[in-house]
Amino acid sequence: MMDMIIEKGLAQLRNIPYFPVIQSRSKYELIDIILTVIGVAFEEVSKRAPELKGEIAFWNDGRRCAMGVLPKGPYISLEKSGDRILYLGKGLISPDVTFLFKNLDSAVLVLTAQMSAHQAMAECRILLDGQVSYGMEMNRALAIVETYLFPQFILNKIFKRKPQLSLYQLITKGTVYAAFLPAFLKNGLKCAMRTSSNS
Repeated sequence: MMDMIIEKGLAQLRNIPYFPVIQSRSKYELIDIILTVIGVAFEEVSKRAPELKGEIAFWNDGRRCAMGVLPKGPYISLEKSGDRILYLGKGLISPDVTFLFKNLDSAVLVLTAQMSAHQAMAECRILLDGQVSYGMEMNRALAIVETYLFPQFILNKIFKRKPQLSLYQLITKGTVYAAFLPAFLKNGLKCAMRTSSNS
């Protein structure tokens, strides 16, 4: 009964003029927000988590990584600076390695935790532009960031082996959460100021 009501509601939505355009724009905006969250999370986790510091310790300083969606974005760029990852902002900023989702639908599946990145790679939903070794290192770093960013029930869905966090890691996760909102707002203001100065 409930399935029929939902299906009927979806059918009515699909009859709205320009529905495909609205749907595509909504997916774009959702992915844009989630990628920004991931970019800010990389910066905040790299300040606090010893695992991420250890993972990036051997990266060459100035290495740039990016994530985005083909063909027209959105994209984010990151850079290794010292013992941290800096979120450079939106767009492709001279990346050494880039994770590219084939389309908006593939990005939505992975970024909303409906599918793991490993499964998406296996199904060729994600392309790698750059050195394979850099891509593997970026993937391991992303897994660490996801561990500190997502709650346990999401981690249980996206990882084959469920991460078990120690007390210290749980405390670190709490400090990441506490620092996240101010950092997200600060980055949002920076982007808004950049946009207004460019126009």
